[in-house]
Amino acid sequence: MLSTFSTPLLIIALMLALLFWKSALRALERAKSAAQATCKSQGVQLLDSTVSLQSIRLARSTSGRVTLQRNYRFEYSADGVERQQGFIIVSGQQVESIGLAPEASAV
Repeated sequence: MLSTFSTPLLIIALMLALLFWKSALRALERAKSAAQATCKSQGVQLLDSTVSLQSIRLARSTSGRVTLQRNYRFEYSADGVERQQGFIIVSGQQVESIGLAPEASAV
C-alpha cells in the first residue's frame, strides 16, 4: 500500500510524464511539417513521410532560455533512387535549423 507521502509524488510524476509526452508529440509534428515544407521548396521527395528522433538534450535556445533541444533526422531523394539525410533541430517548440546534404542546398 502506498503511503500518503508517496501518492502525491506518484501523481506529480505521472503529470510530468504526460507533459513531456505531449511536448514530444508537438515537437515531432513541427519537425515533420518543417521536413515536408523544406523538401517541397527544394524540389526533393521526403522518403517514408517521417522524421526520427536522434537525440535530446538540455540547451539554450536562441532567446537564451534553457530548453529541451531535439535533433531529428529524415531521408529524402532528389532523383527517386539515392537516399540522402537531412536534419532538423527543434528547441522547445521552435524549429531552430534545418539542413540537407551538401548535394542539395542547406536551408
